[in-house]
Amino acid sequence: MRDDRLAWPILLLLLIVLVPSVGMMWMMREAIRNERLAADQRLQEAYDIQLQSASQMIRDRWTDQIEREAETLDVEQPGVDFERLVSKGAVDSVLICDEQRNLIYPDVQGLNQIAATESDPRWRQAQRLEFAEQQYDSARDVYADLSRDEDTLASRCRAQQAQVRCSLKANETAAALNLLEKLARQSETLDEQGRSFAAAAELQMLEVLEPDTDQWNDVSRQLQSRLNDYRNPMSSSQRQFLMNRLKDLDPEDARLPTHGAELLASEAAAVYDSQFATPGLKLTSLPGVWGRVSSDGRLIELYKTKTLKQRLLELADNVPLSKNVKFVMSLPQEVSTGMMDVSLGADLGGLRLGLARLPQNGADDSSQQRRAVHVWIALLVFAVTCVLAWLLSMVLQRKLRLARLKNDLVATVSHELKTPLSSIRLLVDTLLESDQDVSTAESQTRNREYLELISHENARLTRLIDNFLTFSRIDQRRQKFDFQIIDFRDVVEQAVAVFREHWSDVDSCLKIHHAPSAFISGDKDALVTVVVNLLENAWKYSDENRQISLATSTDGAHVMLAVQDNGIGMNARMTSRVFERFFQVDQRVARSRGGCGLGLSIVHAIVDSHGGSIRVESEPDVGSTFTVRLPVANKSEEHRNLVGDEGMVR
Repeated sequence: MRDDRLAWPILLLLLIVLVPSVGMMWMMREAIRNERLAADQRLQEAYDIQLQSASQMIRDRWTDQIEREAETLDVEQPGVDFERLVSKGAVDSVLICDEQRNLIYPDVQGLNQIAATESDPRWRQAQRLEFAEQQYDSARDVYADLSRDEDTLASRCRAQQAQVRCSLKANETAAALNLLEKLARQSETLDEQGRSFAAAAELQMLEVLEPDTDQWNDVSRQLQSRLNDYRNPMSSSQRQFLMNRLKDLDPEDARLPTHGAELLASEAAAVYDSQFATPGLKLTSLPGVWGRVSSDGRLIELYKTKTLKQRLLELADNVPLSKNVKFVMSLPQEVSTGMMDVSLGADLGGLRLGLARLPQNGADDSSQQRRAVHVWIALLVFAVTCVLAWLLSMVLQRKLRLARLKNDLVATVSHELKTPLSSIRLLVDTLLESDQDVSTAESQTRNREYLELISHENARLTRLIDNFLTFSRIDQRRQKFDFQIIDFRDVVEQAVAVFREHWSDVDSCLKIHHAPSAFISGDKDALVTVVVNLLENAWKYSDENRQISLATSTDGAHVMLAVQDNGIGMNARMTSRVFERFFQVDQRVARSRGGCGLGLSIVHAIVDSHGGSIRVESEPDVGSTFTVRLPVANKSEEHRNLVGDEGMVR
């Protein structure tokens, strides 16, 4: 209930402070929002002009580019043109046609040609020996004769190829390698299908040699150089085949920049028809591949979607843009990622050019800086307001807590003082009334009993007042301690004697375990108060079958005092608050047996003033153990305490 009364004023105070602050923040946010909308409107108009200018530039440069490239084509060397166009990186691949729009690169008809027949009957004899009778040595010899006797260089090279084939079948690897090295030097010689004997020989050497040897690496580099140099005569089908095989044999070190373009051109050539000859950019029958043709039909450029978008964006690179935006390209069926876009027209496949904000963008720099200043000012005002509100709430909370403690103190003192005073008054009135009676042994016994009760209540009242005075001095930091070197056993014995005076039947429930003498530096009376308060706390919170244990021990550097009981115990929450002022575990026990909740707080303050520590271990319905730990006196202080002024041992 008290916490509720404390919470409502604090909550009201926070609302008084926070509601205007939140309102101010909202108004500033709306002002910033309106400013941002105005800036965005101005930017929208500027961006629209830039977008229209960029789209027109793309259309103009797009048309001019392919016409310029088509004018440079050389029908005699289409492979060289292919490599030149692809190496620029502007296209993924190209198809090259003659003036009749017949495909001349890649030459798809090469693989479909029928091998030329030879008129010399020895060719049929050698083939029968090799394939039918599998007499590889005899077949090799016939091929060797043909390689010397044939009229054309191409026929002699073909005979040497057959001779290599028979040598490998006969496991004559060395002889085969010698023949392949000779064939590799025939760089200009082609067969009827336009295939290079030298390139084929180098590939066959890679298949025969041990991989990753010096000779193998040299042949691999030589074949790569031959394939990458399109001035070397070779059919496109053979070049593509050799590139594929080289990638398989040397996947890590093979460097073939046009390999992907060759593959794409081969796929496009396989489906080449009249659709490629129609003007304008459009999707081909190949998935994700776009194509466009020059006006004379001689050059067909092939683009993958990613390359096409990048190429179109490069055409607009001369249009100045703010550092906060960029151009983006989207397909007709895609949802544009830009804040605004425009179609590039049917001639460009319906692609759309848009403007998108960069992740770190905002309005112009000055507007962004102004908004940042506004936000920081608002945050600073809000933070200062919250801090002031928190400080004010802490002050109010402290004032209310002090008022509550003052009220608790008055109520506790009134109750604790009233109880012994009422008992003393009642006993005195009884004695006054019994004084008129005849003096007998019985009356004398009763009077003595009453006087002992009065003395007991007086002692209780004295202890209570002493506790209040001690607490007051400690709380106001006016308590002075008389530090001397004392034997801790004397402290314990004096405290037990005082405890016996306060309570009866102590010896039946109190067990004492003394350690050897240990000297400490401290105020003896204050430490006696510590032990007495711990014993009385154990007595009050134990039932009729109480068992209290007091034990002392030492570890050389510290003296330990442990007071253990079998009382009501405490849970973890109570254990954490047990040393707070006016805290009582059970109000009913405190009311019936006396106490105001200051004893353990006084113990904690005295122990702390002596450089010691105190801890408690407790379990509900089992009991509690309070352990005090105090530092022992050093040897020089102990010696001065034992030796008197005359040099005699005390």
